[in-house]
Amino acid sequence: MSAKKLTPPLLLVGAGADALDVRYASGFDAPDPFLFLLDGETAAVVVSILEAGRALRQKPPLEVITLPSLNLPREEARSLGAQAVALLQGRKAAAVRVSERCPVKIVRDLEAAGIEVQIQPDPLFPQRIRKRADELRALEQSQRAAVAAMKRAIAVLQAAETDARGRLIWENSVLTSERVRAEIDLTLLRANCMAEETIVAGGDQATDPHERGSGPLLAGQPIVLDIFPRHKSTGYWGDITRTVLKGSPTAAQRKLYQTVKRAQLAALRAVAPGVTGAAIHERVCQEFALAGYETGLHRGVHQGFIHSTGHGVGLEIHEAPGISPLGGPLEPGMVITIEPGLYYPGVGGVRIEDTVVVTETGSRILATCPKVFVL
Repeated sequence: MSAKKLTPPLLLVGAGADALDVRYASGFDAPDPFLFLLDGETAAVVVSILEAGRALRQKPPLEVITLPSLNLPREEARSLGAQAVALLQGRKAAAVRVSERCPVKIVRDLEAAGIEVQIQPDPLFPQRIRKRADELRALEQSQRAAVAAMKRAIAVLQAAETDARGRLIWENSVLTSERVRAEIDLTLLRANCMAEETIVAGGDQATDPHERGSGPLLAGQPIVLDIFPRHKSTGYWGDITRTVLKGSPTAAQRKLYQTVKRAQLAALRAVAPGVTGAAIHERVCQEFALAGYETGLHRGVHQGFIHSTGHGVGLEIHEAPGISPLGGPLEPGMVITIEPGLYYPGVGGVRIEDTVVVTETGSRILATCPKVFVL
């Protein structure tokens, strides 16, 4: 008997905790939870009649099982646990693998039916870390949308004037983080993308890396623009950050920006197969230390370089590999961000980010965008 037949099938729940793994393995998703079964080379989904047409058109082909064909009693037809039992009993499967996130009710129903449940540890599909050609095309599409939105945001800021209170004025109104974010959202929607946590943060708001930003934007303050859209059709993400300043920067602000830019370029040059994420992160830390920037707790606030250098991007906005103190060796096909930053209340925050694919000889930026500080 082959090893393949000795391995129990893998059962996952789409449109739930396993949704991204299901989408990776099948290309299919749906608004309501459904079952996905990978049995050797066969991939099957259990869906309602309403979703059957889309599932049948999926490429590569899926075995499509509709709910009525399971012949379940009416009161059990919507139970994922009952569906799982009927599906596996129909295949005479004595055991099944599930993810660590499988709902407890499904596990209990399977075990009550005498089916052995084995927990498959993460990652379910280790190959997700290296992107296929079609995935790279999808990622580039999302990244181009992110760049277009970034250019729109910078154009709005560049066109703004300054009033007597130092506030930016655009189209006869005070320019706020919310207005710039709306321009970004409109640009992304035209590219069939959307983003929910876009950052447009100025002044001390920008010293908190995950602060979205709110209220009037002021001249003379660094403004962090972090845009990470998800394409509505493919599900793949883009990710880009720029920091700009309208007006005249102080010497401290200019040095902060130049240091981050230099560290980011050094990290980008270091990306290559075999190089570890830890080594790239350490390179950034060295650049910051040489420039005299310290990281630590000051008056109860964390400041300096307070996050990792980057992360993987794919069907998740944050996925493996990590460009961090624990990051392992890079391989061709990995897609990562390089996004060092420095944050000091009273001076401002600066972060610069590009998304790149690791190539056989180095790396390639998925979509280029100018890096301009003073507007």
